[in-house]
Amino acid sequence: MSRKACALTLISGVGAKGPACFLLEAEGRRLLLDLGEGPPHGLLPDLDGIGHIDAVVLSHGHKDHVGGLSLLPKLGNPPVYATAIVARALGKDIATRELPLRGRGEILGIAVETGRDGHAPGGIWLNFGIGAGFLYTGDYSTESMLYAYDPPQRPAATALIDGSYARYGKPLAQCWAALAPLLARGPALLPVPANGRGPELALEILRAGSGDIYVDDTMARAFQHLANGSAESLRSDARDDIKRLAASAKPIAAPRGVMLAASADGSSGSSAALLEQWEQAVEPEIVFTGYVPPGTPAARLIKSGRARFVRWNVHPRLSDTLALVRAVQPKTVVPAFCDRSELDGLATALAPARVTMDGPVAI
Repeated sequence: MSRKACALTLISGVGAKGPACFLLEAEGRRLLLDLGEGPPHGLLPDLDGIGHIDAVVLSHGHKDHVGGLSLLPKLGNPPVYATAIVARALGKDIATRELPLRGRGEILGIAVETGRDGHAPGGIWLNFGIGAGFLYTGDYSTESMLYAYDPPQRPAATALIDGSYARYGKPLAQCWAALAPLLARGPALLPVPANGRGPELALEILRAGSGDIYVDDTMARAFQHLANGSAESLRSDARDDIKRLAASAKPIAAPRGVMLAASADGSSGSSAALLEQWEQAVEPEIVFTGYVPPGTPAARLIKSGRARFVRWNVHPRLSDTLALVRAVQPKTVVPAFCDRSELDGLATALAPARVTMDGPVAI
């Protein structure tokens, strides 16, 4: 590959839900964009024969984007680029180099612009100054009432985007309209991820007037981190309310109020223990609000009717995707994290851009 040639290889995360991992070759450098695990639990990207990697670049700290960092020794332990908030959560054993939450930086001499993704603490999108321009959104959300979102504006001829919801279009207000009556009826358990959707749901419940919020230790720590160390990732109008949550949320001891516990699918953490305890009971109401991996307690309980599913948006709707494409004007769009069956519909919706799930993609 010549020093000026730029290409994107889709290792994992395109054509089906799976761990994020993409190889970007540019300016003589080989960068892995994210290195995740799952879903399902234990699934890692196939890196056999990948060759030398100069750096791993992380969009945010969720497991399906960072859970594969155990593979770093296989890659020669390249440096890991991440925002300070994400880097702190990785631990001291991983050598990190800092990326800005929003602004301009560089990765091994490659210019990059970043902005907050509206999805997770320390999460960013990245617009690389290579070829005719390349945007990697990671996961993002335009609707979050907790996490700040900085819309990309600089044109990029190629965009690898969050296609998790494909052509779904329901706004967050409708999600809350479906969820609120379930929470108002009596005790309810919401299994949630503590470093994403969980605090955002708790914030909405607090703002709806409920002071009856109970959390496990993982959620309580998440509130403290957001209040004390991750404020730059938050919307300015949410910072005081997060401090209120950190001070007022009470520990879960019995079915009462609204309870939020990790993990999101009930396969580990406090939610696993609580589901085992309450699965055969009449109360509490159990509501799952995010992706439901097959074979998990979430999938089993929803199928049996013991639990309900009410989506809480943390990814872009089709209207958000269209707005992004209008702003960035890519000629080629690669939708990640959705099934290949969505390709034709997205190709129609995003025309005249070329929409593909096959690589390598020239940039």
